Amino acid sequence: MFGKRAPQTPVPLTAEALERVRTLVAQGKQIQAIKELREATGLALAPAKEAADALKAGRPLPGHVVPPESLADRVRGLRDADRIADAVRTVAAETGMTETEASRFIDALD
Repeated sequence: MFGKRAPQTPVPLTAEALERVRTLVAQGKQIQAIKELREATGLALAPAKEAADALKAGRPLPGHVVPPESLADRVRGLRDADRIADAVRTVAAETGMTETEASRFIDALD
């Protein structure tokens, strides 16, 4: 019974909530980010902390948190707003690609 968590049902996260959480993490406000995740998704403490830790470390969100739109759609939006550096960082952080690979990925988007 102990040590093993039941799998979480994927929880959708709105674009606004994700942006608020990313901002809090970037400001070093990890506890507030976890609270925001819990309020926005209804996640328990441990999964919300796991998601906030992933964002802080530049890893993809865990499988129990569903980003509001696909990576490609978010990157297209950044690219179209002339935020190429942000697009590259986003791809690299969420996929583990190098910046060169992320740039190629962005260039390949229609």
